[in-house]
Amino acid sequence: MNKLPFELYKTHKSNTKYQWEKMGLIFVGLFEEIYDIVIHCDKCDNCGGKFKSSKDRHLDHNHLITDDFNIRNILCSKCHNNKRKQKWKSNVDEEFICKSITNKYKQGFSYKVHIQRYGKIFERCRKTLEEAIIVRDEYIKNNPEYFI
Repeated sequence: MNKLPFELYKTHKSNTKYQWEKMGLIFVGLFEEIYDIVIHCDKCDNCGGKFKSSKDRHLDHNHLITDDFNIRNILCSKCHNNKRKQKWKSNVDEEFICKSITNKYKQGFSYKVHIQRYGKIFERCRKTLEEAIIVRDEYIKNNPEYFI
């Protein structure tokens, strides 16, 4: 096996699995294989630049896929942040709201309000779509300067 590009701490693997699941990554029983690829990766899949540290690597995934494998590629922080600035799409036909997997609620999912404007990110999760719509509408009403 190739030498790791960065030294990993003792609980890196278990912490990584926990974080990936918390973020909504779905690896359909392929965690070991994906983890091995990620820890040995030393270049961004988008720009080809070398990672500066282990924290510079981001596992990019499709937030709209909530019930099947949703991992796309391994990106550097710069490319990952550039992708995040692109238009955020909804999977519930409500602007700025997306249904996402979570352990926070017994139902196994929540509705995430995600608004990114002028370098500021507003995110809130709610149990029902109706609650998320109220939070979104209140934010837009209280911050009209972001929606001119």
